[in-house]
Amino acid sequence: MADEEVISSIRPQVDTHDSVKEMLGSPSSVATFDNDSWYYYSKKSENLAFFKETITELKIVAVRFDAEGYVTAIDNYTLDDLNNVDPEGKTTKTHGRELSFIQELFGNIGRFGAGGPSNVQPGN
Repeated sequence: MADEEVISSIRPQVDTHDSVKEMLGSPSSVATFDNDSWYYYSKKSENLAFFKETITELKIVAVRFDAEGYVTAIDNYTLDDLNNVDPEGKTTKTHGRELSFIQELFGNIGRFGAGGPSNVQPGN
């Protein structure tokens, strides 16, 4: 991660993709659907035996660009900004038709053939 002095020297509406890359290097990550947000991040963590990893320090610098490639904003995020997302339940709800076991069983009657080829004649 670049030091604070280099990051603070980035000037909105003056610096471009090329000048930011020259100052900070290639981004750690780029926005998924466009090339208008670059992310530089560093993380320190601890991991003891089989226990879950604990993040001790996190720093993310988001550099945002406009359509012409000029910097519009620089956002800084730390461990305090991290949000943990807990999933709700163990299944994902789908909005299809829910059938009981009996409906599924009897719903398949007549949908499938007798199991063998019906048009095959001996000698062909």
